[in-house]
Amino acid sequence: MRFQECERLLDSAPMMIETGCERLESGGLHVAVLSLLESCTAEMLEWWFGCQPDTDMYRLWHPGAHLYSAWTDIKDDYEFGKVAGSTHLAREDVGAGPTEATLAYIDPYELYGEKLTDAVKCGNADVVLYANCAMGPWDQCIKDEKGRPMGGQYIGVGRNTPYGLVLRNHYWLGDTMPLPAEQVELMFPMQMAINIMNHDCNEFHILSKVMPSYYLRDNWEKLGSPEPFSKKKDEPYIVTPKIFA
Repeated sequence: MRFQECERLLDSAPMMIETGCERLESGGLHVAVLSLLESCTAEMLEWWFGCQPDTDMYRLWHPGAHLYSAWTDIKDDYEFGKVAGSTHLAREDVGAGPTEATLAYIDPYELYGEKLTDAVKCGNADVVLYANCAMGPWDQCIKDEKGRPMGGQYIGVGRNTPYGLVLRNHYWLGDTMPLPAEQVELMFPMQMAINIMNHDCNEFHILSKVMPSYYLRDNWEKLGSPEPFSKKKDEPYIVTPKIFA
């Protein structure tokens, strides 16, 4: 699936590739990972990215592989708890030793427009994360006229289910670069896609165990103080009933 076909992610019907890698005709790579974050919600995932996790939180997300986290280029219209309008500088081991990555998060409505509104209304998308990204040293990151990294894209589309958050994470590397396919293919070996797929599978499984406690910590009153052994309250909890499972 080419990046230009990413609208398909707003349809919850099964796709040919839900978890896997493929070489594109552009010479670039496409990586797909389908995860179930049990006992998690779309609200939790958006909050986690939007709270700008520091290195300590980032390491909890994937101990050993996540090494450093900082946030920069905060836009004037940035809203805490919403990741769009911020840029993540990460250092992590994706399978070939420590590397740096730059991810500039963008309002997904810029990409999808009213089609995202429709997907939200029908329950196909409860959270969408969208970023332009590049792997490699931060000071060598090539950016476009808007100051966004060039070379890759990330889209995460999640929907709430009775068991937790079903999340589709998709990455495109080199697919939109204005270079000959042969040159792009040399820049992005298939092993890179395999490493990213494996890393994503691991990090989001771990995140599903870590994220609910942090979300409760910072949203306790908003959620109605959901103590597991308290008396039943008149108003239902916003949080999924499986959060303490």
